[in-house]
Amino acid sequence: MKKLCINDNWRMAKGSLNLDNYDILDALSETEGIYDVSIPVDVRIPLIEDGVIRDPVLADYCHESEWVADYAWWFHREFDASKLDDDASIWELVIQSIDSHADIYLNGKHIGNHINCHYPFTRDIKQIAKPGTNVISVRITSGLEKISQNDLDILHYAGKPETNNGRTDRGDHRRSFVRRPQYSIGWDWGPKCVTIGMSKNAFIRCPKKAAIVSHNLTTTLDANTATVKVMVEVELYDILATADAGLEACLKLNNETKASFKLDDVLLRSGINYLEGEFKLDSPCLWWPSGMGDQPLYDVELSLNCGGSVHHLEPFKYGIRTIKIDMSRQCENNRNFKIYVNDVEMFCKGGDWIPADSIYQRVTKEKYDTLILEAKDAGFNMLRIWGGGIYESDHFYNACDLNGILVWHDFMFACSCYPDHLEWYRRETELEMDYQTKRLRSRTCIALFCGNNENHWLSEHWPIELIHEKQYGLYNANYAAPRIIKANCPQIPYWNSSPYGGDEPNSDFVGNTHHWRQCMMNPEMAKRIEPKEFDKTTGRFVSEYGYPGPCPKESIEDYFDGAPIDRTSNIWHLHNNTFEKDTVIAGIEKHYLDNASSLSLDDYILYAGMVQSLILNYSLESFRFKDYCGGGLFWMYNDTWGEVGWTIIDYYLRRKISYYGVMRAFSPVRFILREVDNMAEVVAANDTGEEFALSVNVGYLSFDGKQDYTKKEALVLSPRSRKKVLSVPLDGLDLKSGTIVVMKENGPSAWLRMNDIRNMNLCDGTVDVISKRNEGDDLILELRSSVFLHGVHFKEDLKASDNYFDLLPGECKTLRIYGAKGMDVTFYTVK
Repeated sequence: MKKLCINDNWRMAKGSLNLDNYDILDALSETEGIYDVSIPVDVRIPLIEDGVIRDPVLADYCHESEWVADYAWWFHREFDASKLDDDASIWELVIQSIDSHADIYLNGKHIGNHINCHYPFTRDIKQIAKPGTNVISVRITSGLEKISQNDLDILHYAGKPETNNGRTDRGDHRRSFVRRPQYSIGWDWGPKCVTIGMSKNAFIRCPKKAAIVSHNLTTTLDANTATVKVMVEVELYDILATADAGLEACLKLNNETKASFKLDDVLLRSGINYLEGEFKLDSPCLWWPSGMGDQPLYDVELSLNCGGSVHHLEPFKYGIRTIKIDMSRQCENNRNFKIYVNDVEMFCKGGDWIPADSIYQRVTKEKYDTLILEAKDAGFNMLRIWGGGIYESDHFYNACDLNGILVWHDFMFACSCYPDHLEWYRRETELEMDYQTKRLRSRTCIALFCGNNENHWLSEHWPIELIHEKQYGLYNANYAAPRIIKANCPQIPYWNSSPYGGDEPNSDFVGNTHHWRQCMMNPEMAKRIEPKEFDKTTGRFVSEYGYPGPCPKESIEDYFDGAPIDRTSNIWHLHNNTFEKDTVIAGIEKHYLDNASSLSLDDYILYAGMVQSLILNYSLESFRFKDYCGGGLFWMYNDTWGEVGWTIIDYYLRRKISYYGVMRAFSPVRFILREVDNMAEVVAANDTGEEFALSVNVGYLSFDGKQDYTKKEALVLSPRSRKKVLSVPLDGLDLKSGTIVVMKENGPSAWLRMNDIRNMNLCDGTVDVISKRNEGDDLILELRSSVFLHGVHFKEDLKASDNYFDLLPGECKTLRIYGAKGMDVTFYTVK
């Protein structure tokens, strides 16, 4: 099938919101105010490049470009009809994403409008295109200008600005009515940067008699055999007649055919047809989440022959695996919420994903690849795509498939009422969900679809009679989404909201929870900054919670854009999370030292980063410690700009100190110690498919290394297991001068935290480098200390297998520093 890519050679110009200003097209022969662009594009990108505005993610420049939402923006492109296939049944113009309200013209004739960035604009233009040169024109506005106060009055709650939190510059009530990325109007962690543009690809496709338009693959496993059922959706473009066709399907691994099937002499009817077959495989290579096994991806090839015309679908990747959610009863009042892959229980480890830029159209394949690889290196096996962002680029899902990162996928509704009692709105959102479930259903990484973010939870504040009358967005989650998923992808689990479950949304005993009010959002500062509060968590699956911390100094310098770094300045306040509310300083003073407000910038970053690392590390281990908990996902993994905020990797792709704390909590093999009834209980987690026979030293060890009451224990860690393996009594022990440890030479070591660092009787010591070698471009070091050392780290801007870690007395730790071949590295500790 011939396809003409039209991503390049567009021209962009500013126009009035008044549609009568259509004569702007005549001005495209002028040079002033006309920009040559390629898509994906947001209108700000060429404006930044031309010096008209400054990048809104820097300093306080976000305010300077808010005016772009007050205009219409015209995009104009020519194409030559001779490059299309005259024998094709249709010439289908496809613009995969227009953000957000668009009118589309061909040769000056209006051919359609589109009001949803989350599914494509498509139109057959064969009958209206002319020979030779044709002109496509797209007029785009934010869509916010269409919403009146009368519209807003029908909602009980409509995406309020951050006014209650002192951020009057962020938010817009109107967002709930516009199918655009909700975060673009501003959030606690990001600026108001209303996006306008074309966000994915554009092309004209020219199918002949029939074409494959979609597919769905479903795996079942039986002993050592896999059956992959294949449904192929075929469109016959002849609206009056039937046609004869054949389908060939092939499944390959490493260019070797592993299974195939062929359907001969199929009768196609006008319009949509569904063809089905299956692959049978003995001893299949199963796909596993990262840390649990490998991620082999088969190549699927589909080919349709109809009337002598052959449509070869571009080959795609598929991992053979099954997935399900266990919601069986645990006890009288509690139910499980655990994900099983290939019939094996997994503990979901990861974070919440938001768009990777305030101008999401400029996120590159390379940035997606880096972010997913960094998630994998941190021990993630899951990311949750939050419902206030976007359905991501194919690059994102490709990287997740390849690296073993499962995706909990919200539909794009967040923190608001939505007018889904209105027929036009309901139609738009159902078309969106229908398109995205078909688009993503054969993706190996998709673990479940979820109806929204926090909309059910918000409803606990609404009058119940209003909910029953209009539902305010809950119709989509409760009725439309499950019906669409049952029709399109019944093999993918569905959950109504995050959080959801129990007598009221956000129950600790059924479903998943957002663990905010108990800790970070608690009005009592003491509970925000006390990691042991997370030991009280009883949630079955924690899918959102967090704690803020700063970026590395280099990133702060980047987003200050040359301005002096002043922690009392407007720029600092703008890039400081709305909910931080002096928590960072309070955390430093609890765990380390007094008068934290007077710290130098370097010390502020160090101590604040250590506290964020502690809170995330301790909390994630607390969830993993409890055998009834099915997962821990923190808010949030990545960022749209630089800020003192929730993430562990910043906008500039630098690891924050907290990255390493999360990495340790998510280690595939990990010992976790907690005090329970005056006993130190040890849980061993082994996510891998291997059995480990370990000899460990367990018991009391003083921080100065002089009192060693440990003894050897032999442990066997079963594959993909999580269970209690040891208990050690705490009676009579000086837990300020020492602690209970589980130590293995060059293996997983752990210790019981009973006191804040500032209240522990630590002594000075040095990091001894006992061996050093180069391996490729990396530096491999073996480190040891005779005493307990806290926060051992190096300062070079390099990645490592660990950093900012604790070193137990006598422990030998092997450290790999990437790209440090031949370097002399100095180690420091946190006092």
